Amino acid sequence: MLISFIMRAKDTLKDVLFSKFPTNWYLALRNTLLGTLLVALTGCSDLFEPTIGEICEAHSEMCTDLNVDARCREERAQIIRLRYYNKDSKGDAHKYSMLLGFEEYLSCVEVAQHIEHIKHKGKEATRLKGVITAQKEIRRLSRETKNSLDPYLSYYHWSRYNDQEAFRRFERYAASDKVSDPELLVALASVLIKTDQERTINTLYRALSLYTDSEEIDIEIYHSLASIAMDRDNYRLAYVWYGVAEAFDERLPDIQRVQLGERFNLPVNILDSVIEEVVSALKDSTFNAEKLKLKKL
Repeated sequence: MLISFIMRAKDTLKDVLFSKFPTNWYLALRNTLLGTLLVALTGCSDLFEPTIGEICEAHSEMCTDLNVDARCREERAQIIRLRYYNKDSKGDAHKYSMLLGFEEYLSCVEVAQHIEHIKHKGKEATRLKGVITAQKEIRRLSRETKNSLDPYLSYYHWSRYNDQEAFRRFERYAASDKVSDPELLVALASVLIKTDQERTINTLYRALSLYTDSEEIDIEIYHSLASIAMDRDNYRLAYVWYGVAEAFDERLPDIQRVQLGERFNLPVNILDSVIEEVVSALKDSTFNAEKLKLKKL
């Protein structure tokens, strides 16, 4: 379902996968996804999409265990729609979206619960009900999906509970040819970077080849590739990735790259051409490390 897809894509980007990777790429992609959602919701197939009120009237069980006041309205609506659109779903795939939805709802309603209402004490009780529901549903869904083969759920159990068996399932999937979501590979690289720099580079190169919009790529991926190259004394490759980072963020100074070229007497004219080729490939969604001959630098 559309809602399930949007939820999955959104939170895959939301998590901070690299300890030194910020989430500035998430904001850009989130806006793109929301725009896609708005376009989709104006399509003919969604002209008769029920409102939250209509869903609750027809399926009260989807709404009565959540808070009923004005707080966390968006998060509550998200849960209700996920329940509605997945009420007949089979398998585990939709449960990833449900887990993320309940996490977001819980985070909001826990804060709202502590806001004191002098005139409306009953609001605290309805929010407590929402907290209890979210905690219970997260526990239930986590139990049900503990051994799931779904890669997103495997990632969830690894990242939330440090489940090593889930990580091994996730790693096997990420290493396969089935991966179409580059963020799964970025997640794998976040682990590999601690122990295997060569695999980290190859995994990030593969992730870069899967992006369809260069604006979705976190610039810190380029910095990490440059950092690894520096650790391996590959100053030519480090020069290239610093240059790529600069190309996608005009605020970055070029002093580090320039000094690198001067200090090690690098063939900067040739490397500047490589930077242009890499940037062009990323913008055209045609990045291929082999064709760009990055491993020969």
